[in-house]
Amino acid sequence: MAIRAIDSLGEALFSVAVLVVLLTLLVYADTLRRVLTRTVPAAAKTHSAFVISVYPVVALATLCAVIVPRAQLLAEAVTQGVFMAAVYQLWCLLVAYCGGEAELIRRVKPGSLNPRVGPCCCWPCCLLPMLAVNKRNVCLLRVLVLQLPVVQGLLYLALLVMWAEEESLYEVNYMYLQPIVVVSILTGIWGLLMTIKMLSTVLAGHLVLGKFVALQAVLLLAKFQGLAARALAWYDVLPCNPPLTPAVYANLMYNTAMLVEMLLLALFARALYSKDIPDLTDPQHEPQATQVCVIEVAGQKGELPGLPAPQSNNNNYNKAAGEEKTSYKL
Repeated sequence: MAIRAIDSLGEALFSVAVLVVLLTLLVYADTLRRVLTRTVPAAAKTHSAFVISVYPVVALATLCAVIVPRAQLLAEAVTQGVFMAAVYQLWCLLVAYCGGEAELIRRVKPGSLNPRVGPCCCWPCCLLPMLAVNKRNVCLLRVLVLQLPVVQGLLYLALLVMWAEEESLYEVNYMYLQPIVVVSILTGIWGLLMTIKMLSTVLAGHLVLGKFVALQAVLLLAKFQGLAARALAWYDVLPCNPPLTPAVYANLMYNTAMLVEMLLLALFARALYSKDIPDLTDPQHEPQATQVCVIEVAGQKGELPGLPAPQSNNNNYNKAAGEEKTSYKL
């Protein structure tokens, strides 16, 4: 184990890593308590609890990779899988805020679905037309996001099988599967961003963009920091002190950074999910329609159809002014 090889430095690093993970779990428990006490739909509470669980799960998986370096690939697979599942849960959370797909469509109409959002808007040839907000297109958005956990799970399962069979087999085929990974991620993020853009007015007070950023940061940090750590090992920037290879040093640096960042992201998510948000499923938030009742006077001397003739007071009748004061008993 790398911790034993580093001796005193490894023991200190292990102690700090455990402390950071414990703090992340405490922050998660407090955030979960706040989420469950909010006046939002029950479905929204369930999806919110799943989304915020990304940070402690990734922290625990990273801690395992710190203790057992050979578990690095398994930790990365757990990080990737829990993130992809959380992206779909975030999409479901947006729908739950609206009260379901039918209510979402009703609230958004007569608006439209704009497909010209990132990452599609980065292409100069992105000339996709505006789409109507209907059940078919909302189901299409669900499929775009749902393919993330399915495709990524199958790919990482294949990589784990290759790694278990022979590590060199995994290293050879890893780069060939990356284009599929990238296309799947971009497609899922595109579907989620279209949904956020469509609901920007309806969910203006729900901090949707901040919740997306807090979740998206997990993937960006895991991918870019992992690539940077591998680059340091590939170009022999890190020392080689057997049994500590450059790859072990790189993974140790990467995992340490991930642990601290998960704690910071957990604190950020706590600030987002602890704020009060409007409950759109509450009838009090429905706009009150203004009712105007118009009574058309018909007949002679202000008589109403279907009502008895009014009783007039001769003493108050002014013939010169041509006015007649009438009283009705309804």
